[in-house]
Amino acid sequence: MVQPEQELPLEGLTVLDCSRMLPGAVLARLLLDLGARLIKIEDPRGGDPMRQVEPRVDGIGAAFAALYPGAESVALDLRSEEGQESFRKLAKAADVVVETFRPGVMREWGIGSGRLRALNDRLIYCAMSSWGRAASLRNEVGHDLNFVATTGALRLIREEEGIPSLQLADVGASLLAASAIMAALYRRERTGKGAVIDQPLLSGTVPMLAWAWADQAAGGGALETLLSGRWPCYRRYRCGDGGEVAVSTIEPKFWIGFLQMLDLEEYAAAGVDSGEEGRKAAEDIERALAADSRDAWVERCRDRGLPVSPVLSLEEARREGRLEAAGLAGKVRTPGGSEISALGPFIPSLSRAPERPAPGLDEHAGIRMGDE
Repeated sequence: MVQPEQELPLEGLTVLDCSRMLPGAVLARLLLDLGARLIKIEDPRGGDPMRQVEPRVDGIGAAFAALYPGAESVALDLRSEEGQESFRKLAKAADVVVETFRPGVMREWGIGSGRLRALNDRLIYCAMSSWGRAASLRNEVGHDLNFVATTGALRLIREEEGIPSLQLADVGASLLAASAIMAALYRRERTGKGAVIDQPLLSGTVPMLAWAWADQAAGGGALETLLSGRWPCYRRYRCGDGGEVAVSTIEPKFWIGFLQMLDLEEYAAAGVDSGEEGRKAAEDIERALAADSRDAWVERCRDRGLPVSPVLSLEEARREGRLEAAGLAGKVRTPGGSEISALGPFIPSLSRAPERPAPGLDEHAGIRMGDE
């Protein structure tokens, strides 16, 4: 864990965040935790829509409060000449600009990457549009579900409704954008020059698909079998109290140990069988697990060093405290003085959560002309 007296990696760097909603917010929280000064550029007409998303605490969206602690807020109408001029003045002294508009929109407003880098050649400009700048894609609109669907990821997600309850592409693209910004900052240290980064939200699920894509391209299909729940050694099972466990006993030593605990050693060869023998093994395992509760079985497995975990709800995960113990969750304050539970910092060994709460809309208007 980072000690309070230690300097954070991005201290001294200023980020202008023109993004909206989750993709930019996850990136913002990561940069804030690493010590960057983040100035949130918001529409005077209500600010980032995340401010209004329920539930709200002290009049501010809980998600906004959780993802923007320590940020500053300046309301600028970027469609107006006055707002554009104010933004250019801020960009002259900034290190990073982040935006999530359609390709070309910032340029039309006179604050695109070319204009800004002519004013500040050390600036790193990160665009996170939906589909990127390719001429054939740039005018399409999209949201997380569209990106997950068109990359093939949605067909690999086995949800009852067929729709993931997590915004996979939005968050994945945020983390990729963070990596790109760090790389550009490192190069700037060597060359003195900034960069233009195009990190489309479409990219968010690509690293998650890398193995499956290569496997399918080679005509394999082995990975899809492994992750399908058809192998008895790698799937979810229901226990006697209705709770579930996630069994990940892919290595033979773990599979055998799991079977020994259940007195089902006769299925030693069925761990990776997706046919009739594997189906029988899974049925008998679930029948054996029905003899006790989820938590009782998890405790037995932990005592034996087996990779078996409880399938927790979000509320249970919050109560369990594992993420807090790992430094990945804690409390943030709201502008009204309340505290809410929030995930982060995302890189606990190098960062820490800002102490200042998320800002009110235009709370830091005085900095727009450079007066601190």
